Amino acid sequence: MKILYDRSSVAGIFHRPKVTLGTFDGVHVGHQRVIRDLITWARATESPALVITFDRKPGRVLSGHPFDRITSLPHRLRLLESLGVDGALVLEFDQALAGMEPEEFVRVVLAEELQVGGVLLGHDTRFGHKGRGDMDLLADLARQCRFEACSVPVVLMDGLPVSSTRVREAVRTGDLALAERLMGRRFSLLGPIVHGTARGAKLGFPTANLELQHEVRPPQGVYVTRALLEDRWFAAVTNIGRPPTLQEGGPRYQSAGVVVETHLLDFSGDLYGGEIEVEFVARLRGEKSFTSAASLARQIAQDIEKARELLEAAG
Repeated sequence: MKILYDRSSVAGIFHRPKVTLGTFDGVHVGHQRVIRDLITWARATESPALVITFDRKPGRVLSGHPFDRITSLPHRLRLLESLGVDGALVLEFDQALAGMEPEEFVRVVLAEELQVGGVLLGHDTRFGHKGRGDMDLLADLARQCRFEACSVPVVLMDGLPVSSTRVREAVRTGDLALAERLMGRRFSLLGPIVHGTARGAKLGFPTANLELQHEVRPPQGVYVTRALLEDRWFAAVTNIGRPPTLQEGGPRYQSAGVVVETHLLDFSGDLYGGEIEVEFVARLRGEKSFTSAASLARQIAQDIEKARELLEAAG
């Protein structure tokens, strides 16, 4: 998949592409239906399939406040690539783009700059200033600009539309089974490995600390996970919380914020500087406080034993 950040370069690389657009946060099963239909349409017309997405959530720009997301941009792009699209155009969602009227977006961006051959929208996709653009407006403008336009029907699960909002709520409340159904895969976090307190290494259980940027995460606690590192999956145990969990020493041991730290089972080597994806399988327990390093180490060993059992049962 070719990733582009300059919309003026698209026409020189992709001839009359079939495109879809949206944030695609989480790339859930509804998004996957849109992408599959786009690829089918593109292949039937011998055209490239191009996804237009944004470098940040529109809600963050429009509200002026941080907005939790399911997947970071690198994570979204990796998922889109796995679905088989030919390219992704990442647009900077700034005030200028937010203020662009839908008619201008279609005529200038889609028709003139990208020279699209067709546009496919999800059932609830809106575009342009104040979300005024919809499928009806797009269909009218497409006829004027001489490209095709079509939409994908809503995807329902349990009688409700599949949406990023439902996925975020499922993750926040710890309903990993529902999140997995909505996304068609287990919920995971992807990011660079950063240095932590190294307390786990001192206990004999070194951890990879995941750097996140406003991604939604499950409730604090300890989880059975799988970790993808350099194209290899490892069984793992992940703690989401405020380490360390020792009572001794009082406030000076408390972390300023919630961290995600993962211990990879049967791994030896240097973790720092790489990128890791952590896939959540099941919740083991809630957070605990311990009166000594020895009691904490015993609990971690028990967590690892239980995680092995659950991962073996899960296959």
